[in-house]
Amino acid sequence: ILYQIWKKKHKKAYYKWRIDETYIKIKGKWSYLYRAIDAEGHTLDIWLRKQRDNHSAYAFIKRLIKQFGKPQKVITDQAPSTKVAMAKVIKAFKLKPDCHCTSKYLNNLIEQDHRHI
Repeated sequence: ILYQIWKKKHKKAYYKWRIDETYIKIKGKWSYLYRAIDAEGHTLDIWLRKQRDNHSAYAFIKRLIKQFGKPQKVITDQAPSTKVAMAKVIKAFKLKPDCHCTSKYLNNLIEQDHRHI
C-alpha cells in the first residue's frame, strides 16, 4: 500500500536514468533489488526479483518506460543481463541506439546509494 501511494506521487522523471541491481537478504532469503534513479538521484522505481536474468531486467526497464515515457539516456553497469535487456528495449521502443551507456564510473550515484540498503 505504501509503495502504491509513493508511486502516485513520483510520476515525473528526468531524461537521464541510472539503473542498477543489488543482492539483498530479506527474511533469510537472497533476492535481487532492481532500482532506477533519475538525473537528480530521485528513485523512479524499485522491483524485487528472485533471479537476475535478461527477462527480469527487460521487464523492469519496460515497466519504467510505461510509467515515465522514453528516456534520452540510460546508464547501467556492465552486467550482461542489463546489456541484453537494453538491446531489446532499444528495438522494441525504437530508442536511439546511443541512448544506452555502460560505465561503472557514471553509475556511481546509484552504486553508492545502495550502501543504505
